[in-house]
Amino acid sequence: MEPITDHALLLEALSDKVLHQLPPSVWKDLFLGEGRNSIHFEQRQLTLVHADAALPADEGATWAAFRRELQRLAARYHGRLDPYVHATALATFEDPAAAVRMGMALQRAATGLGLRVGVVSGRCTLAFFRARGRLWCTPLGAQPQRAARVAASAAAGGVVISPETYGSVDVPRPRRRLAGLP
Repeated sequence: MEPITDHALLLEALSDKVLHQLPPSVWKDLFLGEGRNSIHFEQRQLTLVHADAALPADEGATWAAFRRELQRLAARYHGRLDPYVHATALATFEDPAAAVRMGMALQRAATGLGLRVGVVSGRCTLAFFRARGRLWCTPLGAQPQRAARVAASAAAGGVVISPETYGSVDVPRPRRRLAGLP
């Protein structure tokens, strides 16, 4: 999939994402109010962490705890959480190693949630906008979709790291034991 570069297509992708993932009032402020003047796009090399949890819809307390942990870990590893919907999270990172560490820490913290985590790196379009007195940032285009596909390929409780991310970080490898040695 080609990166989105045309301004009109970027606005359409942003409109669709805001409409489906944020309250309708945010979309209204952004596209029907003065917020439209605040929209700008940037291309960056980023690493994305996508996480899906198998949370039942009626598990409000579990989701609230999961969300707090997401926010804490994203801040700890210098990532930025994308506005997300129930039981799904997407965080962007400038540093691939920090993204991998966050994905692994999130998996350790999510014991029993059946979390699937995917980590991918690549060129990404970021949309920045101001709405409801807040600066928002969200990734658009193929990379967020790719991160979701990589996460979906993970076993419940697992982390899948894309080849380009793996090649750009020093991932600890398990030590081999020689027969007969402790």
